Amino acid sequence: MQIRTRWFQAGLVAVLALFAAPAGNAAGAGQAVYERECAQCHGAGGKGDGEEAQYLTTLPKDFRSGALDKRSDEFLAAVVAKGGPAKGLSDSMPAFPKLSKAELDAVIAYVRQLGRGGAGQPAK
Repeated sequence: MQIRTRWFQAGLVAVLALFAAPAGNAAGAGQAVYERECAQCHGAGGKGDGEEAQYLTTLPKDFRSGALDKRSDEFLAAVVAKGGPAKGLSDSMPAFPKLSKAELDAVIAYVRQLGRGGAGQPAK
């Protein structure tokens, strides 16, 4: 019986370890989403200077300007998932409705990290 209990405890610890990632990992996971979906307009460092930015009517936000400090995670998630017009912002910000909640949370954490001068970028 003790062996079965120990195996159960070990299994439970392993499962919890998979789902209980530290908060800092959200930004790391968000980097892949950001690079795939956002960097072409917002730029690798979040300065709004991506390769596609020059073709947009409204330039993308420079995350390092402090513009995100006033916005809640819920607001940012709505802008990313539903596009800029859903929150009265630029038509140039497309919607990404196929991102999961986990991906949204991760990319928002990463963008906030960029806004604080993180991800290897110099502080503003």
